[in-house]
Formats: sequence, C-alpha cells, structure tokens
Amino acid sequence: MIQINHRCMNNLSRLASLFFYSGFCLLVTVWSFTALQAEDDAQVNRERISALIGQLGSSDFTTREIAQSRLRELGLVAFDQLHSAQTDNDIEIAKRATYLIRSLQVQWALRTDAPEVRRLLAKYDEKNPAGRRSLMEQLAALPAAKGLEALSRMVRFESDGRQSRYAALQVMVMELSDEVGYAEAHAARLQELHALSSRTAARWVEAYAKSLVDAEMAIPLWDQITRKEEQLLTTFPGRTSRSLIRDLLRRQFKLLRQLERHDEAAVVARRSVNLLDGSREQLIEAIDWFASEQSWMFAEVIADRFPVEFQEYPELLYRLAEAFLEGGDQKKADQQAALALAINPEDLDAHITIASFLAGRQHHQWAVAEYQQGIEQAPLESEVGVRMRILLGEIFHDLKQENDARLVFEPVVENRQNDDLKQSVIRFYSQMESFVSRYWYFRACDHASREEWDKQRECLESGFAEDPNDGDILIAMYRYEVSDDAFQAKTLKAIQTSAASYEEEIKAVEVKIKNTLDRLEKQRLQWDLARAFNQYAWLVCNTTGDYRRAVDYSVRSLELRNWESASYLDTLGHCYYAAKDFENAVKYQQQAVDKDPGSLGMRRQLKVFQQALSNQRTNQG
Repeated sequence: MIQINHRCMNNLSRLASLFFYSGFCLLVTVWSFTALQAEDDAQVNRERISALIGQLGSSDFTTREIAQSRLRELGLVAFDQLHSAQTDNDIEIAKRATYLIRSLQVQWALRTDAPEVRRLLAKYDEKNPAGRRSLMEQLAALPAAKGLEALSRMVRFESDGRQSRYAALQVMVMELSDEVGYAEAHAARLQELHALSSRTAARWVEAYAKSLVDAEMAIPLWDQITRKEEQLLTTFPGRTSRSLIRDLLRRQFKLLRQLERHDEAAVVARRSVNLLDGSREQLIEAIDWFASEQSWMFAEVIADRFPVEFQEYPELLYRLAEAFLEGGDQKKADQQAALALAINPEDLDAHITIASFLAGRQHHQWAVAEYQQGIEQAPLESEVGVRMRILLGEIFHDLKQENDARLVFEPVVENRQNDDLKQSVIRFYSQMESFVSRYWYFRACDHASREEWDKQRECLESGFAEDPNDGDILIAMYRYEVSDDAFQAKTLKAIQTSAASYEEEIKAVEVKIKNTLDRLEKQRLQWDLARAFNQYAWLVCNTTGDYRRAVDYSVRSLELRNWESASYLDTLGHCYYAAKDFENAVKYQQQAVDKDPGSLGMRRQLKVFQQALSNQRTNQG
C-alpha cells in the first residue's frame, strides 16, 4: 500500500489549488477580455452609426444618400440611434431617420419562441395599436414567462414609443414564481435582455428588475423615471400618455407601500389622481384600482379632486360609500349612499343597473333602497315596475326575508286580471300563473321559517295549483317536514310528470332547431333548449330521479350558454352534489359564486358542498 505523508498531501493540495486558481483566473481574464471587446465593438458601432446619422443632414445629396444606404444595411443594429434621431433638430436628419425606421423589418416571432408565442405573433404586423396592445397583454399572461423574450423585442423595436412603453409595463405584470431565487434570476434575465437597448422603455424594465433584487435602492430610480415621464407629457404629449404614466406611478406606489413608506406612497397616489381627466369610466377605474390595493382612503382624494362629477354620477358616490365602509365609518357610508340614491331618481333604468351592481358587491341594503324608491315611482302595471318588484323580491328571498318578498309581489297578484299588468309580467315569466306561484313559494318559505307547517302546506298547494311545473314549489313539497303518505305520493307523481314534460320540451325544441334556417330564430331556440335542460336538471337533482342525466343536461345547458350563467353553474353544482361527486360540486359552485358574488344562497350552498367534500375525504382516510 502506498503511504502518503501529511507534508506530501499538503504539497499536492497546494499544487491543485494553484492549478485551479490559475485556470479560474485565466477563465475570468478571457471572459473579461471578451466582454470588454464586445463593449468596445458596440462603442465603435455606436460611433459609426452616429457619424452616418450626422451625414443624413449633409448639404451634399450624394453623401446623404450613401449614409442612408449604409444605415439601411446595418439594419436593427442602428435601430435605437435612428429612433432617437427622429426628433433631431435637423429636419432632414429627422425625416430620413423616420423613413429608415419604417423601412426596417423586425422579425417579431423567432423559431426559439414557444408555439403559443409564435401563434400570437403570426399577424402582429397587421394589427392596429389597440390590437398590438391586446397581443402584448396575452403574451404577459402566458405561464412560466413564455412571452418575455417577445415582449422584450417589442420594448426595443416597437417604432411607436408609446407601444414600446406599454410592452415594458406588460413585462412588469407578468406573474413571478415563488420559488427561492426566481426573482433574482428573473431580474438578471431582464438586465441581459435590455442591456443593449437605449430606449426609454428599456430603462423602465431595468428599474423594475432592480426593484426585484433591492427594492429600497430602486426607489430613487423610480422617482427619476416617473418625473421624467410627467415632464415629457407636459412638453411633448404625443410621445407618452396619461394612462402610461398612471400605470408607472401605480407600480411605484405599490413598491413604496411594500417598503411601508406610506407618506411617499400617498404623494405618488395623488400624482396619479392628478392625471385623471374626470370621465366617469376613468374615475370608476381609479377608485376600483385603489380598492383592489386595499387603499380605500384615496377614493376620498379622488372625490375631493372631482366634486362636480361625484354629484352627477351615483356610481361614484356608492364607491366612496364603500371606501368609508371599509374604513369603519358606517355613518359616512350611509350618508354617501343616501346622496347617491337621490341623484336622478326618475331615471329608473339607471337605478336598476346601480342596484344590480350593489347587490353584486353584497351591499344588499343599499340595493333594496334603490329598488324600493323605484317601485314607489313606477306604475304598478309598467314593465320597469314589474321588473323591479321581481328583482327586489328575489333579494329579500336571498336574505331569507320571505315575508318582505311576499309583500313586494302581493300588489301584482291582487291585480292579476289587469291586462296591461299581464303583458308586463309575461316579459319575465312565461305566464302570470308562474309569477303567482312564486308569490306562494315566498309565503311557504316564510311559514316554514316559523315552523307553521300547516300554513306552509296550504301555500305550497296553492302554488302547485297555479303552476304544477314550478321547480321550487315541487322541491319544497318534496322536502316538506311533516309529509304524510298521500302528500308524498302526490309530490313524487308531480315530480315525475314535470321531469317528463321537460324531456318532451327538450325533444321538441331540438327538432325545431334542426329544421329552422333562420339564424336569429335558431339562437332563440337554443336559449329555450338551455332553459329546458336546466329546469329538468334543477328539479331532479334537488328531489329524485336520474342524477347522472341531470348532470349531463346541466352541462349541455351551460354549453349552450357558453358557461356564462351563474344560476346554471349553481344547478351543475347541485347536480354533482346529488350524484355524490363532491369535488365537482365544490368546483362548479365556486364558479357560480365567482360569477355572482352577491348571491348569499349560492354562498350558503358552497359551504354545504365544501363540508360534504371534507367529510368524504376524512372518511376515506
């Protein structure tokens, strides 16, 4: 066996270290030399391009033409300097630079891009500015930052500076992984992609990259960038836009809040508010954005800045009321809501829209006030009056205020023989009897909440007599707490009959769709078919029958409605629950809640389904 003493080992170690160190130094030297050489070459190119651009303004025509030709041959290498030369004081240089920029061909899609990126960029050149911005947004939304390189090309080579800036903003909204070290690696990649560009938007991206690594150190750079852009808007408004600066300031605002520099963030927020032009849409968007950032206090800043507009648009006052509510000041919130309610009370359609918005935001009491005010003004027999009664009744039902729901419907029921009223009702219900049946359903629910079972049964039977196909009446009969054999048998027969009638309706409508050539009529029939599918599914999944068929019919109803209906998604959730597929029940009920967040009934059912799924998983171990 060969013995190696410690002194020999130390010598070998030193020798190995020497070789490693020498090799490393050589590698660093070579890399440094290569980097320096590349930088020197880039500087030589910049100087050469600068000289050629200067020759574009020569008094000698031939010199101008030769310089232009050589710059064209250089292609995209000269892009940045040519882009800057478009605003040169020498008109000839500016004109020729603009011509050259427009003549340069940019290959937006590369073979190295992901397939979905290449598909998006296939017709990028043909798009108008709005179309290009839409594609940028789609690139930014791709997973795993697949669109980063393509967006970086746009930052550098978009001839319109505003489009270049928009691309930079889209780079900043790309979702980042939470993986350890990802932010630093992403920042390094951004620096690499934009290091050679002299475009303003590239500096934006570099500031963003720096903020990912050292947010505190990036603050002065952000302030410099945003103030420079604000100055550009003042001097050359055509080169930037209020919306671009607004989004840039919002990025700075979020960064400052992240660092808990709240006073500085407030200053930046006010600078962004100063960019608003006072249009209703813009003010609403601004308030909603601050709300999404949990910065409700700036709604009041916007209100102070635009007092006239807030007196004109109730939507703005309600958003201000929300801000006070989030801040814990119920009194001020209600004061703003009262002011909003009093704006143009005669514009009933506008207040219906507002009430629907309020219900969706779960401000049910404000929505109720809107509907009640409208009902007081609208004639009972008018279409708008009936519509508001239906909507208000359903809100009360959702709030489990069944007696209030009944009282809203009662005047219509008492005047059901009025022909004008009938015509208004059938705009929303297939027949007056279905409206009356709904009234009896509310009354039945009210008695059930008081455990007045005999009165509940009377109301259910009255509703059934009006409309034997009312699904909610049949479901309530099926679930009746103190049912006897006769009532139960009657109920089961009624459910079977109703389910069969829906299946017959489905077949009949499918035949009509097949035989009609009129596109609009076919579309209307498809909606009828979707309704019939949904009605069957809702009845069966909440009572008894073929649950798998109910699931199938519910899916088909949603396909016909492009999966856009919250109530139909609610049906599908119930169908899967009946079929004991609790995972899908939760999935689709959550989608229903997401589409109609104001529905308390859907939220209650979601909790039921979630509990069933949790119990199932516990039982399965």
